[in-house]
Amino acid sequence: MRLISLALCNIRSYTGAHITFPSGIVLLSGDIGAGKSTILLAIEFALFGLLRGELNGNALLRNGALKGSAELAFEIDGKEYRIHRTLKRTKNTVEQDSGWILAGGTKTEGTATELKAKILQLLGYPPELLTKAKNYVYRYTIYTPQEDMKRILSDTPDERLALLRKLFDMDKYRRIIDNSQTYTKALRERKRATDLFLSDLPERKKQHDHITRDLAESKAALATLEPELKKTREDAAALRASLFALELAHAEHERKMREHATHQATLTAKRAQEAALKEEITELARQIANPAPPPPNLPQITAQKTALETQKLTREQALRSALVKAAELDALKKQSAHITAKINTLSQCPTCLQHVTDTHKHAIISEETQKIQHYESSFHEHQIQAKHAEDETKRIEQELQAIRLKEREAAVAQLAHTQYQQVQKRHELLCAQHLALTSEAAALEQNIRTLTAHLHATAPQTALTETKSAYEKLTARERDLSIRHGTLTQKIETLDKTASLLASEIARKEQAKHTLEHSQKINHYITDAFIPLMSHIEKHVLARIHHEFSATFQNGFTQLATDLLLAKLDDHFTPLIQQNGYDLDVQNLSGGERTACALAYRLALTKTINSLISTIRTKDLLILDEPTEGFSAEQLDRMRDVLAQLGLGQIIIVSHEQKIEGFADHIIRVQKNEHTSVAS
Repeated sequence: MRLISLALCNIRSYTGAHITFPSGIVLLSGDIGAGKSTILLAIEFALFGLLRGELNGNALLRNGALKGSAELAFEIDGKEYRIHRTLKRTKNTVEQDSGWILAGGTKTEGTATELKAKILQLLGYPPELLTKAKNYVYRYTIYTPQEDMKRILSDTPDERLALLRKLFDMDKYRRIIDNSQTYTKALRERKRATDLFLSDLPERKKQHDHITRDLAESKAALATLEPELKKTREDAAALRASLFALELAHAEHERKMREHATHQATLTAKRAQEAALKEEITELARQIANPAPPPPNLPQITAQKTALETQKLTREQALRSALVKAAELDALKKQSAHITAKINTLSQCPTCLQHVTDTHKHAIISEETQKIQHYESSFHEHQIQAKHAEDETKRIEQELQAIRLKEREAAVAQLAHTQYQQVQKRHELLCAQHLALTSEAAALEQNIRTLTAHLHATAPQTALTETKSAYEKLTARERDLSIRHGTLTQKIETLDKTASLLASEIARKEQAKHTLEHSQKINHYITDAFIPLMSHIEKHVLARIHHEFSATFQNGFTQLATDLLLAKLDDHFTPLIQQNGYDLDVQNLSGGERTACALAYRLALTKTINSLISTIRTKDLLILDEPTEGFSAEQLDRMRDVLAQLGLGQIIIVSHEQKIEGFADHIIRVQKNEHTSVAS
């Protein structure tokens, strides 16, 4: 793997930066706090995202920024890839958002977890690292922060060995042994449970034999009972048919008795009704013996009354008209007389105020006198007309009274005639009903005689009682046999089911017994052979790793430290330093010697892990964070030789040592100005 470039936006002290990583030794140079380590953290974030407890969003996103991103371009086996991750600030924290990865010109978007899984696959790292909070392979083969490297040397031997077991994937042997011991423990617990399960197997076999014998006896008894039950049911069926026929005949006899009683009651009612009709017919015959005279012509009388009422109305209207006209003429006459009297006393016209002459007065008076004479003549004529109309009205009223009397008499005669006709019709109807009743009564008497003869001829009660008694006895016998048959059948079913369950249980117990024997063989194999074999393999592999690790560490330390010091690793991979045959504690070394020890340990660790995990595709990349703290000039020169011997395609060194610039192929200078870092 080779890094190509890194683009940052709002990552810690970088507002925006684009950094290119050439091949060879690349030096990130700058003062302490300039932002060199930020570049390394951004590379790790771009590859794996946020790491719980190791790399959090609040530490990466620039203060005050709402969003940030890191985009890393890298090359694996000649193919270029580019991954882009983003950060966003929420109300309470900073979270990583979705991103994308570009491979072969195809951009694939995904969540943080999906991108991490893709990166692990590309780098050839174990897939189980997807769920781990810390990526030990990356941290101890490519980039190990300075503090982590110091910590691994200052840890207790047990803590250091536990960490190295994880790095070398030696935990799998311990997991295999632990899982094997857990499995054998489960097998032992299963044996105890199976022994308890099998404890009643002999008793179950005895029960099954007893139930099998009882089942055979019950089946034999059922075979003897079934023919007898079959014959009893056939006899009962034949007797049931005879009983049914007798019950039908008895029911028919009862029905005819009820019919006889009904006919007798109906006949009595009809005879009574016939007598009542005869009595009423006699009375009606007496009434129609004296027929009523025919009624006068009532419509003609009514027409005469209507004509007279019309004449009376006309005369009354003429009377009212003559009286009204006479009153009008009398009023006009009085008005003319009033005008004449007023003219006689008038001397001046009230309208034009001119003097009224006697000639004019006489003319007006003469005219009004003529009017009065005309009014009086017409008044006498209308009085004569009114008198005539009044006399005619009185005459018509007298004729109306006479005709109304005739109308009432005619109505009475008409009613009497109508009643006579109704009596005639009622008489005819009753005669017809009487004749029908007589015929119906005769027919009923004939039916009663027929039913009486039939009832005397049929009397099935005795045969019915005897047959019913025999049927009840046979039914009781059949019921008793059926109960015995059902009891035996139920017993056989229960025994058969119990025998089947017991047989199934015995089979399960036999199978459990066989499985237990097989499990015991497995348990003995795991306990006596497999677990010791895994322990032996673990010790052998760990010994080989220790040998390679120790040899690489010795060689590296010898190159970086003074020739007066010798180094090796103990069984817990703890560095042992000797000088003139005396053991020295690492903490008692000088600063440069401790740094040399840490760097040699780091390089040996990287080489060993890369050789153990063959799938890793990052073996050509190394990142060193301040690896020369306390180094002398001579040690810096030796470090150049050590790095050259590694033969890696790309080494990125973070340091503020000026002398490293002398053997670095490329230098990236990092500066900070007003809290903002710039890389150039």
